[in-house]
Amino acid sequence: MSSEGQLAGRPALISGAASGLGRATAERFAREGALVMVADIDVEGGEAVVAGIKEEGGIAVFRRTDVTDRADVRQMVADAASEFGGLSVLVNNAMSNPSDTYTEDERWDTMLESGLAAYWAAGVAAAPHLAKSGHGAVVQIASIAGARMGISFASEAYSSAKAGTVGLTRSFCKRFGPEGIRVNCIAPGVIETPRWRAPGLPEPDFGIRYRKMTPLGRYGLPYEVAALALFLSSDEGSYVNGQDIAIDGGFTNAALFETADLS
Repeated sequence: MSSEGQLAGRPALISGAASGLGRATAERFAREGALVMVADIDVEGGEAVVAGIKEEGGIAVFRRTDVTDRADVRQMVADAASEFGGLSVLVNNAMSNPSDTYTEDERWDTMLESGLAAYWAAGVAAAPHLAKSGHGAVVQIASIAGARMGISFASEAYSSAKAGTVGLTRSFCKRFGPEGIRVNCIAPGVIETPRWRAPGLPEPDFGIRYRKMTPLGRYGLPYEVAALALFLSSDEGSYVNGQDIAIDGGFTNAALFETADLS
């Protein structure tokens, strides 16, 4: 862990940081000197991330958070600011994964609450702390599904939440920019995380089609998304504001639909 890294001494709150993109981001931020609050409903996974960061000499704490509970989301922000004496970076990443037993209404409510309303609640609660830091940044995780295009394997609720995240990013940019807070959005394509495909499982058909049509010919990796989140959160990205940036190997802008062998 570095005392001279890009986020040295800056408090960062990352939701959904027990696994996948959130975990990779928490670990990268810690290596860059950030003081990291790992927020997730997965206690075992979140505590493991914190333990790993501490083993490498970093500073991190875990807070169990239910992003379907707006009051808990607001308290999460307050607890992070209290723990570290302020807040410099907020990464809105968490999104609940509804049970297969949910009705369509329950799925819609859960995903829109956790993947959009929670981002709004966290951003509004964090803004005063971010403004005081002098270099506040919000990074929101969307998806090419909804944010850039319609994709059949993404549910309507998921796609709507991700599309809404882009709109929320732009609104936050206008609202918080005058306070010196930058707000940007990342729209990943298919990234190799346990939520998408558990380790060792075969590629689903949609994944094979995506990979073959992607100009780079592969899936993304969590550390690549974390690197972009770091850039957007650090002084290196100090004039990037209000953007939604796809990280998808070129899929949405230059898919190889003419030549890809999908057989």
